[in-house]
Amino acid sequence: MARWKAIPIVVGIIVMVYGGFLFAQAQPPPRGGAPADRDPRMEQMIDRMFQDMDTNRDGRISKSEWMAFQEKQFDLLDKNGDGFLTKDEVRTDMMERMRAQQQQQRGRPPQ
Repeated sequence: MARWKAIPIVVGIIVMVYGGFLFAQAQPPPRGGAPADRDPRMEQMIDRMFQDMDTNRDGRISKSEWMAFQEKQFDLLDKNGDGFLTKDEVRTDMMERMRAQQQQQRGRPPQ
């Protein structure tokens, strides 16, 4: 009989704990600006992504814009133009990007 008395208590605790998650509402962003919890570096990356991909400047990236960008990136990586990427081509590109980023952080222009 004591077990039956414990069930409503356990259910009540579960409802209290998970009910807060279920009924909690996200705070809307403040008017006139980005929410305070946004990382400025992430926002810069998103802005750059839209600059590079949103070719018609409508504030949205269509599938065709996305695919065109990806094809351009593929072509940049495919150094020998054979239509395939090798690990060496990807590795070379990554090393060049890392080197440029390190030089930029040191205040020197990339070579």
